[in-house]
Amino acid sequence: DEDDDDEVESSVFGFAFSSAYDIPSFGALVDVKGNVIDHIRLPHFLRNLRPGSMVQISDRDRSLKQADVSLLRKFLIKYRPRAIAVGAESVSVLPAVDELRKIAGEVEEEGEVEIRVELVGDEVATIYESSRRAVEEFRDFPSKLRHAVSLARRLQDPMLEFAPLYSTEDELLAFKWHPLQDALSKEEVTRALTIEFVNRANEIGVDVNRCLQYPHTRHVLQFVCGLGPRKAAALLRHLKARNTLLENRTQLVTVCNMGPKVFINCAGFIRIDTSAISDNTEAYVEVLDGSRIHPETYEWARKMAVDALEYDETTDDANPAAALEEILESPDRLRDLDLDAFAEELERQGYGNKRTTLYDIRAELNNRYQDFRIQYQSPSQEEVFHILTKETPDTLYLGKLIQVKVTSIARRRPKTDQLDQANPSRIADTGLWQCPFCLADNFPELSEVWSHFDNKACAGQAVGVWTRLDNGLRGFIPVAKLSDSAVTNPEERVKPGMSVNGRITRVDIERMTVDLTTRSSDLADKNNEFAQPVDEYFNETAAEADREELVKSKQKRQPTVYVKRVIVHPAFHNITYKEAEKLLETMDQGEIIIRPSSKSMNNLTVTWKVTDNIYQHIDIREEGKNHAFSLGQSLWIGDEEFEDLDEIIARHVQPMASFARDVLAYKYFQPAEGGKTAILGELLAHEKARKPKQIPYI
Repeated sequence: DEDDDDEVESSVFGFAFSSAYDIPSFGALVDVKGNVIDHIRLPHFLRNLRPGSMVQISDRDRSLKQADVSLLRKFLIKYRPRAIAVGAESVSVLPAVDELRKIAGEVEEEGEVEIRVELVGDEVATIYESSRRAVEEFRDFPSKLRHAVSLARRLQDPMLEFAPLYSTEDELLAFKWHPLQDALSKEEVTRALTIEFVNRANEIGVDVNRCLQYPHTRHVLQFVCGLGPRKAAALLRHLKARNTLLENRTQLVTVCNMGPKVFINCAGFIRIDTSAISDNTEAYVEVLDGSRIHPETYEWARKMAVDALEYDETTDDANPAAALEEILESPDRLRDLDLDAFAEELERQGYGNKRTTLYDIRAELNNRYQDFRIQYQSPSQEEVFHILTKETPDTLYLGKLIQVKVTSIARRRPKTDQLDQANPSRIADTGLWQCPFCLADNFPELSEVWSHFDNKACAGQAVGVWTRLDNGLRGFIPVAKLSDSAVTNPEERVKPGMSVNGRITRVDIERMTVDLTTRSSDLADKNNEFAQPVDEYFNETAAEADREELVKSKQKRQPTVYVKRVIVHPAFHNITYKEAEKLLETMDQGEIIIRPSSKSMNNLTVTWKVTDNIYQHIDIREEGKNHAFSLGQSLWIGDEEFEDLDEIIARHVQPMASFARDVLAYKYFQPAEGGKTAILGELLAHEKARKPKQIPYI
C-alpha cells in the first residue's frame, strides 16, 4: 500500500483540450509506471479562455465553468500529482496554462504539495491519440483523453514515448530534429536517429519484465545491443508464452534459447529488478543482474567486494555473494581498493588491459543503473516561444515580410483630465458634432458628445491595429507605421478580417507579440534598412554578380521603347529592329534601313543586310540638334564624324557591303546556315575525305 501511495504521489497529470468550443477537455493521471490511475472530463473548463474572444461569458457559462474548476481542484487535492503536463499546441494554450497554475497554487496552499505546470510538445501525443496501439490500449477512451495520457507519459520518460515512433511508417521523420535536416537523405537521418536511440537505451538499460507487464514500454527493447526489432519481439513472445518473468540473466540462454553471441552483446543492458524478484521467489537472486556489470565480469565484482571487506578467502566464512550484498549497502569501502594492481594481475593472467572495466565496475557498485540523463528542467522563455509557435530565429526575425490578418483596432481610453479639456468639433458638411478621441461623428447636439463621455461610451483614441499571424502570435501595427502618409483613423485604412502585408520590427517573446510596419517605404526597403546580416562565409562578389544578372534579365523582359523621329530621308523608317529585319528579308544584299534607336532621342540605328538572315545594327550618335525630334548637325559612329546620312551610307556602309559581296562570291564560301560550327565541321571532313592530300578550308 505504501508503494502504491508513492506511485500516486510521483504521478503526472496530463491535460489535453481542443481549440474547438464544443469538444470537452480531458485530464489523465498516470503513475510512475505509465498506468492510468484515473481520468477526468471537463467540458466547460475553457468557457472564458478562448483566445481573441470578446464576448462576455453568461451567468450560466460562468456557473458551468466554476463547477469544472471545483471538480479539477478536488481531483488534484485527492491525488497530489507532482506535475501537470499541458500540450503546447499553439499560443492559444497560454490562458489555460495560467488558469491551471492558479488552481495548482490554490491546491498547494491547501495540501502543502508543490504541483508544477509544464508545457510539453504535443507532436507525439497527436500521433498517438489516433494510432492503432492507442486504440488497442485504451479502446473506450476518446481521442483527447488518449492525448492526455501520452502527454503525461512523455513528461515522465520521453524515451518510452518516442521509441514506438521508430517503425516502418517513418513517423520519426515527420519531426523537425534540426534546421538542416532536409539537406540529408532519409537514410542518413534514420541512421543518425537509430544511433541515438541505441546509445540512450543502453545507457539507461531496459527492464524486460517491465516490458512484459506494461506493453507500452516494450518498444524500447529493440534498441538493446544485439537484439533489434525481431529478436526483441521474439524474446517477449517467448516469455509471454511461458507466462513467466525473467528471473536472472542466465535464463536468457536456458529459458529463452538465446545464442551466445547475442547474449554477450545484450546481457549487460538487460535490467532485472532483483528486489522485486526476491520478494516472489525463494531461490538465490543474483544482485548483479540489476546492474550494468556484464555476467562475464561478475567474478571480478565479487573479488572486489571480498577484498574491500578484507575477508580471508582461504576460510569457509568468505562468502562472495554475502560480501557483495554487504558492499552494496556500504559502497564507500570500495574507495580504498587498488584497482591498478588488480588490473595488472588480470593482464598478467591474459585478460588484457581491464583497467577501465574495473573502474566502471566500482562506479556501478556505488550506484547501480544510475540514470545519467540530464535532469528535466522547465523550458526557458525562448524555448516556450519555440514550442508554441514552432518558430526559430531563422524563421521569425526582424525585417521579415509576412502577411497578417487584422483582428481589431487598438484604442486608448481618455483620462479624466483629458475629458475635461476635450474640444469637440462640428463638421461643416453635415452639421454633426465629432468626438475628438474616438472620432465618432453622429452627434446632432454638443450635449450628446458630453453624454457620450459621461456614459463611458467613448472607446478612445486609436493607437494601432491588432493582427494575427499564421503561427498564432498577435501582431501590433502602431498608427504611425500604418502608412507613409498621416493616418488619423485606422478604420479608414483597414477592417477586421482584412489581410495586409507587413514587415516585422520587433519580436517580444515574453508577451508573445510582434510589432509590425505596413508603410510602403518600409515594405520596399530601398535603403536596405531591414537587410539581414550575412555570415563570414557569404560570397559578396557572387552576390553582386547575381544582382547584376537580375537587373539585366529585367531589362530584357522590359519592352523596347522607340520614339518616332521627324527625319526626311528615303532610307529612314519609324520602325523597330525586328520590323527592320523583316523588311530587309525580301531586299537585296547591302540594302539599308535607318531607324530610331532604343538608346535615346540622340541616337539613330543603321540596319543593313549582310546576307540572308544576317544583319548588322550600327549605332549613330547625333550632336548639334535643333530640337529633340530633328536630325543632328553632326553624326558620329565611334570616333568618326559624318556630315549627313548619305555620307554614312556612301563612306561607311557601302564599302562594308562590297567587301561582304566579295566574300559571298568567293568559291570557298559556305553559308552553313549562318556559320554553324557543326555544319562547317561536316563540310571540312567531307572535303578532306574527298581530297586526303590537300588541306581543306572554308
